Amino acid sequence: MLAYSHLKLGIADSALGTVISQASSLRNDVKRSFGESVQNLLSWALNSENWNIDQLMQEIDVMFI
Repeated sequence: MLAYSHLKLGIADSALGTVISQASSLRNDVKRSFGESVQNLLSWALNSENWNIDQLMQEIDVMFI
């Protein structure tokens, strides 16, 4: 299959397709992970009995660093 794509599209087009595919996959993984992190943080903030602003800000800092 790889040899066929090289013959039909050329090596440069095949490599570009691979890079675009990998970038798209990475973007989707980052989006999902970020969404899960935000959801977990909000869940913690709503359910914590000892909730305070300083702790919440530390959690947000850790998420973005």
